[in-house]
Amino acid sequence: MLKLKGDIMDDQAEKKSKKPEWYLLTIRRLSQYPEDKKRLCILNAQLGNELPKTTASYSLTPASTKTSDQTAGIASKRWETAREINECTLRIREIDIILAGFGEDERKIIEYRYFSKHNYDWWVAKQMKIPLRTYYRVRDELLSEVAILLGIYKRD
Repeated sequence: MLKLKGDIMDDQAEKKSKKPEWYLLTIRRLSQYPEDKKRLCILNAQLGNELPKTTASYSLTPASTKTSDQTAGIASKRWETAREINECTLRIREIDIILAGFGEDERKIIEYRYFSKHNYDWWVAKQMKIPLRTYYRVRDELLSEVAILLGIYKRD
């Protein structure tokens, strides 16, 4: 098949703009951090309020010979919620540990770019008072460091 000049240019632009998978996974993990923190609060509230540890009920009616599935259902939901809390807590701790290892400016770049609603690159560069090119270089270096620390990417 014959490729037109425009098709070749489109292919080159696509190759140039396509980011590696580790890069996208790292951005996803960082962007998920604020949601994980909110989700953890919700899960803890559910675990404390909606899913009591024990379910006792007393009645004057004779006990049924059938086993109740309500307690098993609550226990199952409680176990599932506790498991999700552990996973969420681990994801949050990983990012917290990584951020603690960065300097103040590096931490601010990550927080501005991935944890705030004003997450445009030009806006972050303006807040940091650095040229946009410098910001892109620093951001990419930080993303690669985060990816390595999370085990998403391995150094050559």
